[in-house]
Amino acid sequence: MVSKLLALEAYPKLKDIDFRLLRAVELKMRYYKWVPLEEIAKFARMDVESASYRLGKLDDFGLVIRRSDMGYIGYQLTIHGYDALAIRAFAKKGVIEAISTTQIGVGKDADVYVAITPSGEKVAVKFNRIGERTSARKAFYHSDVFADKHHKSWLYVSRLIAKKEHEALVLLSPFAKVPKPIAWNRHAIVMEFINGVELAELRDTDLTREEADEILGKVLDEYEKIVKFGIVHGDMSEFNVVLTEDNDILIIDWAQYQSCANPESLELLKRDITVLLNAFRRRWGVKRNFEEEWKRFYEAWLIGRKEISEEQQ
Repeated sequence: MVSKLLALEAYPKLKDIDFRLLRAVELKMRYYKWVPLEEIAKFARMDVESASYRLGKLDDFGLVIRRSDMGYIGYQLTIHGYDALAIRAFAKKGVIEAISTTQIGVGKDADVYVAITPSGEKVAVKFNRIGERTSARKAFYHSDVFADKHHKSWLYVSRLIAKKEHEALVLLSPFAKVPKPIAWNRHAIVMEFINGVELAELRDTDLTREEADEILGKVLDEYEKIVKFGIVHGDMSEFNVVLTEDNDILIIDWAQYQSCANPESLELLKRDITVLLNAFRRRWGVKRNFEEEWKRFYEAWLIGRKEISEEQQ
């Protein structure tokens, strides 16, 4: 599935007042399902007629949705309007200067694009898309941020999940093979750009059994180190391991991580190890004894749980 970053098409045509209107809708959605036109105009310090005209343009761009019902006119921010606000924030803070319309990754609930910093460095920008693509299964995996969901918009849930992943990357990047975070705003994360390929994108013939066995060993060793630190990934699979150009590995997509202090983390860890071992066995014939691997990861989990407990004291 390819998702166009519609905000980029609209962005050059937007004025400061348009961003103020988008911000008004965003803030007022805390209190209204459909934000009244009068409330938006008041926040943006505009007369109602002018606000209605500019909001009509934003509706045409797909950044807001307009609803008119028996004289009541209200607006909602779309995911594309949320994209525009996040891009604007990154640009104003000097984090990015330009962003490409070409995707470098698309997943069940996120899209990743290449951007350029003011110094000319290439970075990756990940936009969460929770709500557009979320299933009951994914909602279960994100149960901590989906709690009391009826009081939150999907945009806000996407923000919470982006915040959670950014937190994980900040914790892990000093010592683990994960993407280095650069900035976070709303539902988007800017992180280092890595040349590599997800294991899931490789053909079965791209790796020999010996090469796959070596890669699996690297992944398991790295993950054991992370678990000892006190964190469980929660969604480990061939889709979330990147093989870099220098034949190293990177573990990505930490939005579902759990602390080892959480009792549910043990079951998630067991599932992670099962999924990894099954993927390498199925695709490349790499066989590892599950009981042996689980023994060392269970011990790592106990260490991680103790580390978290001592930090909290």
